[in-house]
Amino acid sequence: MLMRSPNSTSLKRPGPRPGFTLPGLVLALASVCVLAAVTVPLYRQAKNTATLRATISDMEMWGRAIERYTLDHGAPPTNPRGRLTYKKPIVRELLPYLEKVRITDLWGFSFWIWTGPGTAKYGIKTSGRGDFIIASLGKKERPDGWAFDPGRPQAGLYEMRAPEDFEKDIVLWNGRFVRGPIQP
Repeated sequence: MLMRSPNSTSLKRPGPRPGFTLPGLVLALASVCVLAAVTVPLYRQAKNTATLRATISDMEMWGRAIERYTLDHGAPPTNPRGRLTYKKPIVRELLPYLEKVRITDLWGFSFWIWTGPGTAKYGIKTSGRGDFIIASLGKKERPDGWAFDPGRPQAGLYEMRAPEDFEKDIVLWNGRFVRGPIQP
């Protein structure tokens, strides 16, 4: 059926006007919300996993540098006794042995390093001159209270199953991880 427009002599067809309808907008918004609910946790998991892998790689690099320094000099580098900072002598001593100088994990928190005999951290008692412990306190930089058990040396390794696992300590002792995620 054709109708005349009141101000015009042309004929118009009645019907839907162009634009968005309310049900269409609600459906589009719901689709975006569902997509965000699925992708945001996956993005966070991927980002944390990449951060964890880079942190483990950096810890291994520091461990290799300490081992090479000890071989070349017959003694370990100066013991920083804890939190690593650029002011500690160990950084200058290891500079020629490091591929890059990163004193923090990728969560932005300092690595913790102890070298030489006489250190008792995480229940690990260092006795040899070349002994060293390197630690990252994880995503929240809070010690998780773990202690090494010499009778069960693999007990500190864990599978990454939950977001809270990124908050656990990672500990490298003499080039071997005794606390951290199980490596594939």
